[in-house]
Amino acid sequence: MRLARYYRSTVGRAVMHTGLVLVMAQAGGAMTAQAASDPAKSGAANKAKSAESAPQKTTPYQQVIDYAALVSLARQRAKKDYKAPPPVGEALNKLSPNDYTRIGYKTDRALWADQKTDFKTLFYPPGSFYEHAVKIYTINDDKTVRSVDFDKHAFSYPSPAVAKKMPADAGFAGFKLTYPLNDADKQDELVSFLGASYFRALAADTRYGLSARGLAIDTGNTQKGEEFPNFTRFWLVEPASGAKSTTVYALLDSPSVAGAYKFVITPGKKTVTAVEATLFTRKAIDKLGIAPLTSMFTWGENSLTRLDDYRPEAHDSDGMLISAANGEWLWRPLINPQKLWMNQYDANDVRGFGLVQRDRDFANYQDMDYGYEKRPNAWVRPKGDWGKGHLELVEIPSDSEVNDNIDLYWVPSEPVKAGQRLHYAYDVSWSDAPIAPQSLGHVAASRIGMAAVVPGQQKNQVKIAIDFVGGSLTKLTDANSVKARVNAARDVTINNIRAVRNPHTNGWRLSFLVPTKALESPLDLRAYLADANGGGLTETWNYRLANP
Repeated sequence: MRLARYYRSTVGRAVMHTGLVLVMAQAGGAMTAQAASDPAKSGAANKAKSAESAPQKTTPYQQVIDYAALVSLARQRAKKDYKAPPPVGEALNKLSPNDYTRIGYKTDRALWADQKTDFKTLFYPPGSFYEHAVKIYTINDDKTVRSVDFDKHAFSYPSPAVAKKMPADAGFAGFKLTYPLNDADKQDELVSFLGASYFRALAADTRYGLSARGLAIDTGNTQKGEEFPNFTRFWLVEPASGAKSTTVYALLDSPSVAGAYKFVITPGKKTVTAVEATLFTRKAIDKLGIAPLTSMFTWGENSLTRLDDYRPEAHDSDGMLISAANGEWLWRPLINPQKLWMNQYDANDVRGFGLVQRDRDFANYQDMDYGYEKRPNAWVRPKGDWGKGHLELVEIPSDSEVNDNIDLYWVPSEPVKAGQRLHYAYDVSWSDAPIAPQSLGHVAASRIGMAAVVPGQQKNQVKIAIDFVGGSLTKLTDANSVKARVNAARDVTINNIRAVRNPHTNGWRLSFLVPTKALESPLDLRAYLADANGGGLTETWNYRLANP
């Protein structure tokens, strides 16, 4: 059976890491399954609020009334040996992806359904790919902390047989917040926390695409493998009437680290998840990935090889963008490589970085089901001084668009030792709004393919055509006013370098040829447009070109 994409047909998605495929089934969207028989009585008793159990015995988790208390809890947790969460029962593990994703939480049972707030919460059951349950609590305005009890009758099931497999004490796999993003009278999915430390969000008029994670540890380590921390407990702060933001606390745990996370979620045309993370390390970590993003790129206009498909492109993000401390903006089109590529970029005191979907034209996708042109960008803006470090872009070979094969995260230069306390704060902005330097031109398209110098000649050169738009480029029409600048990381002959005005984009096209004989190993390239005096007119285009 074909694995469907997360929030696409609500079956699942494979998150690929260095040859290891970790299946992350993530259910969402409108649930259309028929409800199984529900012996629970109707009325207020069916509301999720009534499913909250009154605290009978105070536990350390019921003392988490704010972020400071959660930080204290994470500190104490890190002093103890890591204990993996218990797995769910065999019956749930054997649920098929199709059956699992047809289990839906009833909207009339939503948390805060009977309160005057635009935020509501629906829950996911464990099962199928989700082998562990998480604990969820609420924090009311009087600082009362209550556990949200699992009630199997709050879910609808595709059949009585599936309903019978759900234990009465199964627990939750995660949750999603809803909010009227597009219509004041309709609840839309806003953000989802489901699986390991994954979360993702929507802005108005967007569809789910890439994900974020709380933390990445040893991504790309082919010897001992990647460590996946988990959010094991969540605290949902009850929003006040008319509130425009809502707060979620999360406890992160793994063999190497325990952490306290605070998420302040503000929906809109640009939805912002403001993240604060305090980490306590149990042991040294070879590579710590901060503010990780995960996406999919299978093929695009820059792909020399692609799957046999009627669609021109298929990707959730088409490039990585970096705003460096020195004022440079760097755009790196994504690649589906033939083997694993690990790319590092200096990012001391980085201003911002993210995975971006710049191509918003349906004609370039021709996919009426998946709506790639509506995938949101995710832009990370660090707060405070992150210090010295680098960004790492991981690109993993993939033969299917069901796989998440792109990772991006920031890595501190200082070694991470056991017993450390680390703190990071940043915003993740989700939207379909353009992200580009205001005063500079930016890359609108990167087209790459084989080219012959003259008709009939063997195609032994690769042609690169980069369309730059915006900034002052719209006003420049003289051929002598714009200069092409192309550099390679090693001594390679690059031919036919030129910049010409493109009347179709109201910008300029930079193009050049690279001999295929120069591509015995991948070639790193940089290119931009300069004015007559050598001053930069555009962001910097960066690319790793490989032999097709």
